[in-house]
Amino acid sequence: MTAQRKAQQVQDVPITMTAFSPADIERLQIDNLADVTRVSPNVKFDTATGGTNSLKAYIRGGGATDSPMVTSEPEVAIYVDDVYYGRLSGALLDFIELQRIEVLRGPQGVLYGRNSSSGAVKLVTREPSDHLTGSIEVSFGRWNERRARAYLSGALSEDGAWRAAFSGMIKSRDGGRQYNETLNKKVGAEDFEGAKADLAYVGNNLRGRLSVFYMNSDSDGLWAVSHRPDGRGGYTPYSGSYYRVLSPLEESFSRHEQYGATLRLETDIAGGTLTSITGYSEQEGGWRVDFSGGVPPSAINMPGTTPLALMDRTSIEEQHQFSQEVQLAGDFGSGRFDYVVGLYYFKEDSEQFLDTITFFAPTETALLPKTESYAAFGQLTYNVTDDFAVMLGGRQSIDKKELVASLGGVDVVRSDRWERFTPKLGLQYKLNRDVLLYASFSEGFKSGGYNGLASNAAQLALPFQPQITRAYEAGIKSDLLDYTLRMNLSVFRNEIEGRQQVINTGDGGFINENYDVRIQGLEAELSWNVFRNLTLWLQGALNDGKYTDLKTSLIGVLGDEIPSLPDYQYTIGFDYSTIAGSGTLSFGSDFMVRDQFYVDAGNTPIAWVPKQELLGAYIGYEIDRWTFKLRGKNLTQTESWQTGFGFSVVQPRIIIDPRTWMFTASYKF
Repeated sequence: MTAQRKAQQVQDVPITMTAFSPADIERLQIDNLADVTRVSPNVKFDTATGGTNSLKAYIRGGGATDSPMVTSEPEVAIYVDDVYYGRLSGALLDFIELQRIEVLRGPQGVLYGRNSSSGAVKLVTREPSDHLTGSIEVSFGRWNERRARAYLSGALSEDGAWRAAFSGMIKSRDGGRQYNETLNKKVGAEDFEGAKADLAYVGNNLRGRLSVFYMNSDSDGLWAVSHRPDGRGGYTPYSGSYYRVLSPLEESFSRHEQYGATLRLETDIAGGTLTSITGYSEQEGGWRVDFSGGVPPSAINMPGTTPLALMDRTSIEEQHQFSQEVQLAGDFGSGRFDYVVGLYYFKEDSEQFLDTITFFAPTETALLPKTESYAAFGQLTYNVTDDFAVMLGGRQSIDKKELVASLGGVDVVRSDRWERFTPKLGLQYKLNRDVLLYASFSEGFKSGGYNGLASNAAQLALPFQPQITRAYEAGIKSDLLDYTLRMNLSVFRNEIEGRQQVINTGDGGFINENYDVRIQGLEAELSWNVFRNLTLWLQGALNDGKYTDLKTSLIGVLGDEIPSLPDYQYTIGFDYSTIAGSGTLSFGSDFMVRDQFYVDAGNTPIAWVPKQELLGAYIGYEIDRWTFKLRGKNLTQTESWQTGFGFSVVQPRIIIDPRTWMFTASYKF
């Protein structure tokens, strides 16, 4: 693992994290970041409300609900090969060849300081090999989904110093996820292609790697389900089912094209390793969604029977980002001290143009934000003894933001600067070679910003304030019973000053306010090899959160539940394999239970998500270099949703995936 910017075993890292190897990724059916939700405590990834490509990420109740807006910044930082991506398509995980996934829970305000006040997710891709290796994979699934995926890597020079790798995937899916009764057609069709190429040099004292990627997706968009009051304080779909929609919008779409490059250079110097990480990416695309989901005319006392699109929004956007990091890591004092120091720079330029028709009244919004971020960071670990260590770190962050915008014909021009030093103090003690105890205090920082979902120019011109998270954490990592039982436990308490929270104003707009919040909880991960071929595992969390003070509130939320923070969540599963004929038969299953929660701070009925129970399973057969696998998710066809909001008669919800299945055949060489 490299969670602390150096190679370590996951059980030796004194932070709360979950790591997935390639075998774990395949076994646990992690096809995209949303699947990490099932297998990592207190983690929740969903598709954002607006198009089908952007991600809405939460860890320990911290995230961003307005993620399809270019003014939005997450609380969960996503890194690919140590490059932070301010806006990353959820499709990236589909086609890149991964070496591992690392999920770091809690503020990462020192080594991963950019917008990581709730946590960070690291996608580490597979490095090019010095020998020929590769794989070919084809899949077929529900809704006539077709996938073809390939990976190839090998040496370019006789000594193996120069290496290259290529991975790519194409996929296509017909409509069928939902049925549009108004248009009399299946919806949910999608096409995607993505590719990544790597060139690497591994010398005696110099190592370098250049990675480039491209991906493009095109779907018929996101289809909201419209609702009416059920007479009991809740809402029920007008269509009678979450798999049937009513929108009359013929031109719904979601398109996303992104490409970029990363250059990593390393050299060994006296006392350490000097590393340069340069990243650049561009993306463009757009989406059109009928957020009303199609409302019967009778709901607003109009004649006719054809449902109406009462909140039709189209977004066209572009984004460019550049980042540069230089770090020096090593040790001194005969290994008594380990250190990491570095400098970081990030620049982002974005554009978003929104055309919204709400109750037949058009509004135009133009958002052109710019961000420049600077940071200097360092972390020192003092190994007092072979078993006891003290960690001290800090990061100085400076964010400069500009906004040129127009809303309803009124121009807005802003320029702001926010600055913060975030410290970390940690202790770790090896009770024995199999048990690690750790405790820490750290801070996370998320600078202020602008509300792209504002109802008027005055709201847009008023920036919301920075968010500061003070986190207390303690845990134990253990391998017991002759390494057959792994048990990791952690407790945490986050005291959040000025939490940035989007609030529904009830008129089609939103405001972004600051509150003080306290969130605390317990997290557990257990894995037991009952015998050589059978593994039982469990992961889960218990949470408690409340608002403690209102900073700038126009809408009172004291006493409300913290959004996207269920009281409990857990997943239990098993994996079993046995020799069958000339090959190996394997099968397994997982069952996730998540308590009810709200997705908004106002706890409105439409934003309530009920308790969810999701069952997944797989069966596979491996013989020689071939692997065949049949897998399924949400096998019990739990009919539910992942988000909702509303005003007047516009009360939409966005569904979770119904039952899905996929058959895959792969060949490795």
